[in-house]
Amino acid sequence: MHNTLELHGKESGQIWHRKGTGKNGLLVNVLHSIFNVADVPLKTVHFLQAGFDRNGERLLAVDQRGNVYVFDLIRNKFELVHRTGTSCTAVAFNLRNPSEFLIAMPDFTVKCFDADKKEFVAWLKGHSTPVKEISVDSNGDFCITTSAEIAFLWELKTFERKRKLTITNKNDVCLFRAFFCPVSNYILTCFRDDSILVWDARNLEFKYQLAVPEKNPPFYRAFAVTNDGSILVCGGKSSYLQIWNLETHKLVKIIELPKTIKEIKEMAFVSQSFDGGSHKIIAMLCQDGILRFADIETCRDLFQIGQETDSIQHFLLSSNGKFCTCTLVSGQLHIYDLATTWKELNRAPSPIVRALRSNEDFHNDTNSQITCSKGSTITRSSRSRITSSTNTVTTNKLAIKKRSHSASDRLQLKQHYATRISDKTSVSSLMLDQ
Repeated sequence: MHNTLELHGKESGQIWHRKGTGKNGLLVNVLHSIFNVADVPLKTVHFLQAGFDRNGERLLAVDQRGNVYVFDLIRNKFELVHRTGTSCTAVAFNLRNPSEFLIAMPDFTVKCFDADKKEFVAWLKGHSTPVKEISVDSNGDFCITTSAEIAFLWELKTFERKRKLTITNKNDVCLFRAFFCPVSNYILTCFRDDSILVWDARNLEFKYQLAVPEKNPPFYRAFAVTNDGSILVCGGKSSYLQIWNLETHKLVKIIELPKTIKEIKEMAFVSQSFDGGSHKIIAMLCQDGILRFADIETCRDLFQIGQETDSIQHFLLSSNGKFCTCTLVSGQLHIYDLATTWKELNRAPSPIVRALRSNEDFHNDTNSQITCSKGSTITRSSRSRITSSTNTVTTNKLAIKKRSHSASDRLQLKQHYATRISDKTSVSSLMLDQ
């Protein structure tokens, strides 16, 4: 059973009283309700944005009333650190200073606060439209704030604006995303016309552009990059995933998704231990509000999170791959323990049980007699021939029986793996010529 945390009238406390996970590793369900005089819940204050810190151990969540909560998933405690009074459009909690966080406000500004001191730090101005994304580099020294028509590069030590990326033809082109590429000092920008441009983060100098196929436009809307910065996966309003090699700047693989998936809204790679940053498992939030996890190397659908009755609006993965948070349409905040899910998926098969037979059983099988269907008297000579043939038949039976035992063992093992896969939807892939 999973835990439920009601935040009404609470500013701090424990997240769960007894740690336990529900379906697919659901750790806790967080909700903020409003009660009347009779203690009857009237409505739910919706959670809108969330962000993990650099270590993936603390989660920052903001609701529609501007209440900012920090959930420490290791120490099992939460705290209300700030009240902005209004909703926000984007957050970032992975700055170099572990106590500072950024919030994009409805007035097109970005504010920085200190969670430990609970005080205002800085104010970033310059946007004329709402900021929809805040991307922080791997060192936590710079950040990019992106709106529909402009992107600013900020230095977080002095909160000074360094560079800006503007769009000249605003009617035809819309800036969807601008984010830092891990390891390399590059910035990836993605536009409405499916063009993907790469820039140098130091001076915003143009580096290269990925040649997207002109036939059958992919309508890119979601992007994910591995931690080693070598692979870019793109998806959008189609049932295909396109995988790019950022070192060779070439499209290397196309994965066809199940027919039930019509659009991918968000994507992110799952970090795993000892993979060297070359991740193989990707999380995809689809149009039906279901979060699906798949292996892009084996093209296998692993498991999924969520349900269509209460679909997922946004999701976020921690940098260590241990936790996943989802904001639902109902306004609730779900926190999942992915380590429990991986442990269940990687569970070893159950042992095979076989019976140990004694020598007497084998001796009795060897001396077994064959009953004639005709019922006539058998002479000694014919009886000797039958005895020899009986031994041959018995030997063949034993060989067949052994083979059947091994076949049944293999069938049992195959059925066990089939139950572990739990009738997953197949995903096909198509390799392209290099």
